[in-house]
Amino acid sequence: MLAVGSAVKRAQKGVIKARLTVDTETLRIVEARITGDFFLYPEDALWKLEESLRGAAVAEVADRVRDALKEAKLVGSTAEDFIEALMEAVEKAGVR
Repeated sequence: MLAVGSAVKRAQKGVIKARLTVDTETLRIVEARITGDFFLYPEDALWKLEESLRGAAVAEVADRVRDALKEAKLVGSTAEDFIEALMEAVEKAGVR
């Protein structure tokens, strides 16, 4: 069964919005969408982050985010801000 969860995280500068579709049987992310008012360079880092989350087990979210953003320049937010938003979205999808 698929479930959708959304969350909003206020970072030091800006807002991170995460929307995830999670397969509640396999505990894997089917779709990830991250939007908001934040600065991330290079611009394709966000696309790479979303792509790295597709198919990932919920338990792998933090590692996937850190890996995808390790070369990126974040201004006013951190990888941990993205992790918090994503994990809140997972919870709101009904996955613990």
